[in-house]
Amino acid sequence: MNDAELRARIDTVLAIPLQAALHARPVDPDRPADGLQFPVTGMALNPGGTLHAGALGAIMELMGLLVLLPALAVDEHAVTHHIATQILSAGREDDVVHVTAVLERRTRRLGFVTATATVGDRLLARSQITKSVVDIR
Repeated sequence: MNDAELRARIDTVLAIPLQAALHARPVDPDRPADGLQFPVTGMALNPGGTLHAGALGAIMELMGLLVLLPALAVDEHAVTHHIATQILSAGREDDVVHVTAVLERRTRRLGFVTATATVGDRLLARSQITKSVVDIR
């Protein structure tokens, strides 16, 4: 896919209502695949005042898609069919979580991604994400 098609896909992905409600935004708007950040506030908080695991998982999964998008053809999309996340530390209210991902391997119909979430130099979580590459109809 060309640069304009890729940018349109990235903008569409970043506008998904759940991720928008969690205030996920690219660290560098010109390079969204380099990382996302979001605050531990509002919907991202659990009743204990720490980062909700579901919010964290949603942003890590989103980052997995963003890092895979440049490897897709214009007629392909990727959907998560497996994700395993280890939460290693709690995010606290008002922390800003930084999520990055690496595309480990792309096969004909699969993408394998490793995502990492940090606050400063503290590791919050790691995810192994397997995406199925599907044709857009």
